[in-house]
Formats: sequence, C-alpha cells, structure tokens
Amino acid sequence: MDLIILALIAGFIVYRLYITLGEKTGYKGDDKNSSSNIVDFNVKRDSKSVKKKQPAETEEIDPVFRPAVQEITKIDPDFSLKSFEEGATIAFEMILDAYVSEDTKTLKKLLSPNVYTAFKAAIEGRKAKGHTLDNTLVRVEKVAIEDVSVQNKKVQVRVHYITEQVPVVKDKEGEIIEGCPNQIDQIIDTWTFERSLKSRDPNWLLVSTEE
Repeated sequence: MDLIILALIAGFIVYRLYITLGEKTGYKGDDKNSSSNIVDFNVKRDSKSVKKKQPAETEEIDPVFRPAVQEITKIDPDFSLKSFEEGATIAFEMILDAYVSEDTKTLKKLLSPNVYTAFKAAIEGRKAKGHTLDNTLVRVEKVAIEDVSVQNKKVQVRVHYITEQVPVVKDKEGEIIEGCPNQIDQIIDTWTFERSLKSRDPNWLLVSTEE
C-alpha cells in the first residue's frame, strides 16, 4: 500500500513538472519541430486577455514613437513596444548563440542578406585561422527601443542593448588568445530590425548592427 501511495505522489509531481515546463516560451535551441526559427515579436494573447489589455496605440510610450506605432497597429493590431522588446531579447540570444556555434542555417533565417554575409564572413575567417569562440551571455542588462519608423509599409525598429558577456577566443591548440574566462565584459550593441507590413510573415530580420 505504501508503494502505491508513493507511486501516485511521484506521478503527480512528474505531471506538475510537465505542465509547468511545457508552458515555457522563448528560445529552446535546435528544435527540429519548431517553426523554422521564426521570431514573432508579438506576444499572442487569447480574446479574453485582449479585452483586459490596452490597445498598442494607448501604451505609455515616447510621443516621438506614437505616430509610427499607430500606423503599424492599423495593419497589425497585436503590435506593441513592450512585446517587441521581449521578442528583441529572444532574438538577440538566438543570433548570438547561432554566431558563436557557427550555425549559419539559423543565421540565414534571422538576418538580412547583407548582415548574413558579414556574419558568415566572420565565421569563415575564424574557422580558416583554426580559432574557436566561446561566449557566455551572463545577462541582458538593458533593452531599449531607440527609434521606430515606417516607410513604404516597411517597419524598422532600432534597439539598444547592454549585456554582460564572457567572450573568449582560442587558437587551434586550445590556448586563449583573446579575452579572459574570469572576466565579465559589458558590451553595448545597437541593432535594427525590419519587417514588411505587406507580408503575413511575422518574422523580423536584423538589417544592421552597430557597436
């Protein structure tokens, strides 16, 4: 009888873990069943939650951004700057991880052709020298939208990132030639994402990077 009770308790715990972990969203690495690594920056909500939320055009945002946001939400009612910031954080982690792991397949789906060419060249240059890059993203300290613009039904959003990372470059013998594994660097980046409002594809592409 004791064994039966323990088995029931264990089964209940496993079930609760499944429910909790199964609802987790965000980047999950190389998932062959995922939707081709698409990053939808809009957090989808059910109809009940939408009624409780303010529409995107009444968000407390910088008045400078308001005309562009209102133009976007006329076509994409789900768009909001808060949701975009969450998606931009996920995109940053995905792109950084793909760059470090030399996953050009993922990069090609997330970057514009020009940016992809630059990233691929950097990866190939690293490989030609026999170098490897180890990088730990300690935390994303800040994500801030700097500009939102709409032109010819194309939206561009410029995002300012402040992150803490531990980048280390090693040579073919595994010796460290750049960086320190015991030192956390603060790294500042500015990335611009673009999406066409004419397309139903929710994916945003990284179209430019600045340091």
